[in-house]
Amino acid sequence: MQDADSIVSLARDYLAWQDQWDAVAKRMRFNAGKIQYSEALEADLLYKVNPRKPHGTFAAIDGGLGSEEFHGLDLLVLRALAVQFEYREGALIKHGYFPSSSPPLQMKARSGLESFERLRFSSLMRLRSELSCAIGALEKWHPQYLLIDGSLAPLVSDKPPDDSEFKSLYMDVISLYQKLYSGAAAGGTNLVGVTKDSRGKRFIDIVSRAMPEAAEALANASDTVFLDNLLEAGERSFVFRYSLSPTKNPILKDLGEWAGRIMTFYVKPVAGDRPLRIEFLSTASPFCEVAEVMAGLCALHPHYAYPAILIEADLRAALAPEEVEHVIHDLSARVGRKRPLFPLRRNSRPFR
Repeated sequence: MQDADSIVSLARDYLAWQDQWDAVAKRMRFNAGKIQYSEALEADLLYKVNPRKPHGTFAAIDGGLGSEEFHGLDLLVLRALAVQFEYREGALIKHGYFPSSSPPLQMKARSGLESFERLRFSSLMRLRSELSCAIGALEKWHPQYLLIDGSLAPLVSDKPPDDSEFKSLYMDVISLYQKLYSGAAAGGTNLVGVTKDSRGKRFIDIVSRAMPEAAEALANASDTVFLDNLLEAGERSFVFRYSLSPTKNPILKDLGEWAGRIMTFYVKPVAGDRPLRIEFLSTASPFCEVAEVMAGLCALHPHYAYPAILIEADLRAALAPEEVEHVIHDLSARVGRKRPLFPLRRNSRPFR
């Protein structure tokens, strides 16, 4: 049974946070030309974006991941694919897939992993699969834009300790990132990462350093939460570097010279949805052009700001539950009854 007083308290706290964020946003807009954001790569706080109709060749990468834990075995099932859309003045005239519209599943099994190791292993295997697919699509299609679902860099949680057995797998992933960056730069492809639900706080950190009086009010806000108050439809933030100190960042320093070329901004393409985090490699088009193209791609629905090509990649790559179940049934049949696959006790108890 719900505690009514607790629910009322939670609602009151949430509304109070929103009031604080809204007050800071209004102050920032009012003083837009007076506050200096030293880490911004552009002069102004906000910019109007004129969305461009998609034109040319675009590609997008996404992957699906299914996992199942058994007594003595951790199973991973993966699929990664690329989608190609060719537009002419906003109209889709051609599409394609790499390696196919429904590529075969990749499977991997491990045993004896701690919970945190299993999560890291799953993430690194997914990244390796998606990056390999992205490189193949780049070499096949040479698109003007190549979109990645998520960040253009691995997460801190993906990096294992130096004595981990997954250190070599991590370094393979880093090498694939570097190969993707160099291939995109050499061919003039705009490499862009689009994050649906970012929890990043880099913009908040920049604002808090420029406006110390706002730091307390923004302490429990993420970038997209606050920017939903700050940005109006058709606006974006200034561009800033992915990291203040790439050479000191535990992940970015592994990417070498490319670390300093990953740029970020937030854009609110439509009034009915929240801002998107956009990361891009600063090796091809100017900031403003990337923003205009991405705003055009993401403004196709009034209440869901996300590129149609990434939606298609997500739908094609997603694993249906029955696909994972089929793998489990096939594996169980081949293992046989002498050493059967036992589910974990928490998943097989005869009572609730």
